[in-house]
Amino acid sequence: MITNQFKKNMKKSPIELINLAFSSIMVLLTFTGFFVFIFTDLMSDKVFGTKRYVLAIVFLAYAIYRSYRMYQVFKQKE
Repeated sequence: MITNQFKKNMKKSPIELINLAFSSIMVLLTFTGFFVFIFTDLMSDKVFGTKRYVLAIVFLAYAIYRSYRMYQVFKQKE
């Protein structure tokens, strides 16, 4: 069954849907970057100590910002 939300999204232009898709990918990538730098030792030889935590916080802040902007655009067009 198709939900009302899905029907509303189908009325958006293809450019808006592509923008929404790319925004979703960016949010996923930045959240992934946050989790990688916090919970793994990937690149620990180059990024260590406080720099590592600052970079993780920057990733998290950008992911939250992009999520909020994506939510605003998504709700504004309804």
